[in-house]
Amino acid sequence: MKKLRLRLEKWSKLIMLVFLLALTFSYAMFQGGFVSWFLFYSFLPFGVYALVILLYPLNDFHVERIAGDGALRAGDSLEMRILLKRQYAVPILYISVEELLPRNLDISSGSAKKNALVFIGFKREYELSYTLKNLARGEHEFSDIVLRTGDLLGIVEKERVVKAQETVLVLPRTVQLSIRQFKSEYEYGQRTNLYKHRQETSMVSGIRDYEPGDRMVTIDWKSSAKGVGLKSKNFEENHSSDSFLMINSISEYHVFEEMVTFTASLAEAVLEKGMRVGIWARGDHDQLIEVKEGKVHREHILHFLARLQALEIGESAYAPPNRSIPEHASLIFITSELNISMVQAYTRLSDRKRPLTILFFQQDAKRGMEKSEEDAYYYAANHGVNISIVRDKSEWNVWKELGRR
Repeated sequence: MKKLRLRLEKWSKLIMLVFLLALTFSYAMFQGGFVSWFLFYSFLPFGVYALVILLYPLNDFHVERIAGDGALRAGDSLEMRILLKRQYAVPILYISVEELLPRNLDISSGSAKKNALVFIGFKREYELSYTLKNLARGEHEFSDIVLRTGDLLGIVEKERVVKAQETVLVLPRTVQLSIRQFKSEYEYGQRTNLYKHRQETSMVSGIRDYEPGDRMVTIDWKSSAKGVGLKSKNFEENHSSDSFLMINSISEYHVFEEMVTFTASLAEAVLEKGMRVGIWARGDHDQLIEVKEGKVHREHILHFLARLQALEIGESAYAPPNRSIPEHASLIFITSELNISMVQAYTRLSDRKRPLTILFFQQDAKRGMEKSEEDAYYYAANHGVNISIVRDKSEWNVWKELGRR
């Protein structure tokens, strides 16, 4: 039905143009004189141009989208180039280029679409570009581009939707966080927790195949020289520096962006010290990255956090499965909601084998804590959980003092 309607519309416009041309010509022939012929010759270029637009297929246009190179971070600018190519140099006075921006970019830029009016004339190629400033974190999918043109009198209007898909990944922006060591006590005395290197390099327990991300000091050059590939040393782990970051995705958009920035910054700071880190996100299934170390793992974490989205509601469990976390890993839970049920779930997850820190990012820094939040706060404090309220970026380093009770 749609194709039939478009064909009928095209033929009706063609009949109208032919009728108008015939009408003005007949008027000039029967009336005669300068005025009537002037009217005919004045309308003739507009009529012929309208016929050209009507008969010219917009399928002749090929659209190519070129995004800027390099890794993008939240807050950066992106130059998007659109290249129009066509085979036939048919004269077209103008063509309108329009595309809808991805939803997250609507929020950050305040504009839902980008428009450009191109006076292409006889050109077979034309390039236009626009810049998106202050990019929001996330995976942004640019899709269709709409081309529109028409005649000068508005009789003929044509439109074509062109597929020009491009995905742009914007990583979360990170800030510098200084790491301070703190200690927790266990059944067998004191154990350095989050901020101590994970391995005692003097105690070698075996040899294994090299894995991407292994530090240079762990490579066994003697075994590697035998020609069986790179080998790394296994060390006895007298101390654990594994950390496991848990972020609550069920949150309001703007405070969630702050939480993601903090999580990415903390993960980078830990990895830069040569320690291991993993991440779990509450809100969707299978949102977990195992505890590892190295540059490849760092990129994996940043890509994971770039794609993470805030959710209004969720039915997932408060905490990840116990089996997915190393036995003595330090737990850091980052959330913008707080209740006793949630704190109890993480207290059980800790089970006094893992030190637990809860960072409560308060959505409205001006208001006080609600009764349910206060109850959860004091419950955590009374059960040996390090808990702190984070109201703005100036308090992001408060976690350095959390080991003091």
